[in-house]
Parts: sequence; C-alpha cells; structure tokens
Amino acid sequence: MTCTEKLYIENATSLEERLSRYDQIIEALELQMLNVGAGNSDIDEYTLDDGQVKISTTYRDVNQMAKAIDRFQFLRQKIINSLNGRSVVIRPWRGLC
Repeated sequence: MTCTEKLYIENATSLEERLSRYDQIIEALELQMLNVGAGNSDIDEYTLDDGQVKISTTYRDVNQMAKAIDRFQFLRQKIINSLNGRSVVIRPWRGLC
C-alpha cells in the first residue's frame, strides 16, 4: 500500500508514534538530499517503507527537499511541545550576576 506523508502521520495512534514517523520522514529526506547533492543519484524521489506502509514522494530539486524538512521539523517540534509542555521562568536581572 502506497500513501502520502500526510496519511502516514495521520494514521498514528499516539503522539509518540507521530513523533517517530516525523523522525523517519525527516531522516529519509536528509539521506536523499545527501545522495542528490553529492551527485550520487539522478532520482528525485525517496521511499520510506516501515513494513506496514510504503511512502513514495517525488521532489523536483534539493531546495524543495530542504523546505519540506523545515516544515516537518516545525511540525515535529509542535508534537514535542505537546508532549513536554512549555514553561517560562521569570527571574530578576539582578539575580543573574
């Protein structure tokens, strides 16, 4: 079964699983960027197969892959923030000396 990244991530049953799927997609994109950037590959697509689903996506150039990685990392960070929560510590400036 071949699907898109969107469906692959949407079908995750937990935030931890979604985070893992973002990591897998980012890693596959980075490896493909290395192959294309180094001239080792004329293929402008990558495939991710985790045993249950197969994702195949085509990008036109390295810049598109870099933008996709940035978007996936942004979304990944949102998941991390949901898992860990956010907090702010306010301290007086005099206490920093």
